[in-house]
Amino acid sequence: MTTSSPTDSPARTGAARWVRPELQGIPPYTLDLTPCRFKLDQNECAWELPRPVRLRVAEGLVDAAWGRYPDFHGDALREALARRWNWPAEGILVGNGSNELLGVVLDALAGPGRSVLGADPTFGLYRRMIQRTGATPNFLPPRPDLRIPRQELRREILESPERPVLLCSPNNPTGDALAVEEVEALLEPLQGPLLLDAAYQEFGEADYRPLLDRFPNLVLFGTFSKAWGLGGIRLGYLLAQPDLVAALLAVKLPYNVGHAAVLAGLGALEAQSAVQRRIAATVALRLRWSQMLQRHGLEVFPSRANFLLVRVAGGTPASTRLFEELEARSIRVRNVAHYPGLAGCLRISIGSSLALRAVDRALGAIDSGRPRPERREVS
Repeated sequence: MTTSSPTDSPARTGAARWVRPELQGIPPYTLDLTPCRFKLDQNECAWELPRPVRLRVAEGLVDAAWGRYPDFHGDALREALARRWNWPAEGILVGNGSNELLGVVLDALAGPGRSVLGADPTFGLYRRMIQRTGATPNFLPPRPDLRIPRQELRREILESPERPVLLCSPNNPTGDALAVEEVEALLEPLQGPLLLDAAYQEFGEADYRPLLDRFPNLVLFGTFSKAWGLGGIRLGYLLAQPDLVAALLAVKLPYNVGHAAVLAGLGALEAQSAVQRRIAATVALRLRWSQMLQRHGLEVFPSRANFLLVRVAGGTPASTRLFEELEARSIRVRNVAHYPGLAGCLRISIGSSLALRAVDRALGAIDSGRPRPERREVS
């Protein structure tokens, strides 16, 4: 019988020791999923798709052949997305959320001995997805204003033009977004692929799709989880050159989207007018949320997404207290103070008018002695 020393980790002494060493230290992705009244921590749509749309999808699912596998690649949805984006269906992939497809692309384009260029702060899963392939994430440090470092990225690309680049625009969790011409300025000298996660692009002004016509190294990711309100269905897509997609089909597992996801995606695309109304409502509410949060002494960063990043005076201890005080009132926001450059920050999804009033009342009831920030101009 052997005994382990107190310094031995389970990964070194148990079955987990067979996990690749570079992956053993990666913590699992965690989130509080206990019920709360106002859930403002996952950038979800504040409204469901109209009930008649959901009923039609449900009826289609009842009539589907549950005992039969779906087609390999969700071809009906690929065709519908081709019409939506005016892009060949052969250049579209659909998956179990856009994160699955990002993983497929990184598996194909990254790997041991390679590095992927990015910039902090950004979506927390990117690093571990890159590390999973054996590649190294090379993320630029946060700027003081937390904006995407346009010029710094371009300099890095000029120095190493064949390296893959991974960016999120509008960026999660800051809300900053690249203009189309700024993405173009990065693509022009780039000889490797630019993986552009545009999960929130419907809430901004930029349409990156036309860049695909001119830049074969652009891979554009989208999702049905945000503007389309299908977070619970898990459905994403990517647009890329058809020859790249053909190669990715050999990397992606077949049957990765089932009947329910395909039917829900088709139903959402048929309800574009209703979705556009919800997008417009979210953008209008974003301004009201920003103004309300500023009235309560929070520094609010400009956003082109369906969430706002705020910084609490007093740093991380103060933001943690505020997070806990809101949680005690059944209002859940995202504590992002552990992200690079985001000490003292919380991320708040744009909720309904009812949620706005609830947060306004809660902030008004919280200790008025909380330090107020100095006024700063954020461009």
